[in-house]
Amino acid sequence: MSSTLITVNDASLVTSPNPDDMSPIEAAIMDGCNTLHAARTDNDDELCEQVRAELFSLLDKYDETDGEDHPNPAWARPNQRALVHSASGELESAIRFEIAALRYADTDRRKEISLGNLADRCIRADRTEEAVEWFLLAQEVAPDRVPILLTGVQALWMAGYHEEADGICQLLLEMPDLLHEGSELTAYLDYETRLREVAIDVPTLAELFARWDERKH
Repeated sequence: MSSTLITVNDASLVTSPNPDDMSPIEAAIMDGCNTLHAARTDNDDELCEQVRAELFSLLDKYDETDGEDHPNPAWARPNQRALVHSASGELESAIRFEIAALRYADTDRRKEISLGNLADRCIRADRTEEAVEWFLLAQEVAPDRVPILLTGVQALWMAGYHEEADGICQLLLEMPDLLHEGSELTAYLDYETRLREVAIDVPTLAELFARWDERKH
């Protein structure tokens, strides 16, 4: 599964730039995770309990089928389980399972997904220095990937490295073709709620918001 995480009220919206690459169970898990995030945001405890149970049932089926014949089930199975724990707000378990997945990440794309997820979850768990470390590893693997860069901006900002965060956003400013409806960059600008707060201390991020707001209107 190729996934992108976008924080919404300290949860994460799970999306995929390549939905056709997902198996039916992976797609159902993605949809269920987003439903669970929304239910947690709405404080709907009954729905949270129901969806969480359904998701763990899907995980059992995913395990029984070796990740629906995934080419690398040793990575895919803990990666999917980490997604569900993350959606449930169980960040320590999500981090633990994603570290297990990372051991078996055999392609740059899988390494990028796991490392980016670890950075995101450490941000949410207030493990700021660890988030920076995971981001730096992810950046080595995928230096131009927007989700990785914007996760890094948040991690660096939270750790007090405002100039470094500004430098990353400067790179994004130099890629104006990314500012269009439906791009990963504009999805983050529209939905990653923390970025508005970060922009107070990061001038180039504030400029990205200004350019996108102007283009939308």
